[in-house]
Amino acid sequence: MRKLILACFAIGAVGVATSGEALAWGCVAVDSQGAYGYSNDWPSEQDAELTALKQCDKYTKTNDCQTESCDHDAGG
Repeated sequence: MRKLILACFAIGAVGVATSGEALAWGCVAVDSQGAYGYSNDWPSEQDAELTALKQCDKYTKTNDCQTESCDHDAGG
């Protein structure tokens, strides 16, 4: 019985460690006229930033989107 309890605890600990590593990046980009783009659930800050900038570029006529913020816990 004790081995079963320890095995369950070990499996639970692995699940917690795995979910802690699953944190993802998300960013927001804006332009001078208020257009914006965002991203979430990306494995790297660079990927999240590029995605937010591309999204912003779709909605702007000024072509001056800049990253406003990025967050490492922006998973969906």
